[in-house]
Amino acid sequence: MYSYRKKLHKYLFIIFSIIVLLIGFLVFINYTKIFAGFGYRTLKPKQEITVEVKPKVEQVDYNSTLRIVNKDGLKLKLTTGRDGELWHDLSTDTFFDTITKEKTIRVVVDNKFIKKNLPINKKDGVSFDNNDFIMEFKGEKTFDVTNNKNYTIKIENVSNHSGKVDISVENT
Repeated sequence: MYSYRKKLHKYLFIIFSIIVLLIGFLVFINYTKIFAGFGYRTLKPKQEITVEVKPKVEQVDYNSTLRIVNKDGLKLKLTTGRDGELWHDLSTDTFFDTITKEKTIRVVVDNKFIKKNLPINKKDGVSFDNNDFIMEFKGEKTFDVTNNKNYTIKIENVSNHSGKVDISVENT
């Protein structure tokens, strides 16, 4: 009878160990899936995200930046609700004007900065819809959205497919 109990305990220990390893493996797989997409939101077609810009105007120097990480190369429409916007892409130091439908870059000539207006071309991945700014890119872009008043920015997926984005505003 004693050896029977010893064998039973041994089998129960083996079964318990297998169950614990299996549960641990499943938990690990699920957590890696969760943390792989941590911070990213899935945007479906025509779905939008609204972010608030709240500048710290009580400071002497204040700055607000909009950071967009577009993992899947979605076409995004940025809207503030105001007529005529100038979007400053800090990652390329390019200005996009929704009124003139041009981009402006700064060029150094004779140790002086000169603004140069250029037409939008297809490789920029930029277009305009009335006074809305539309950009199609994959990766990360940072925009200067500094203003002296609080306002909201709507970012809409105008692509025909879903994708993951991480959007944040930093007010310093």
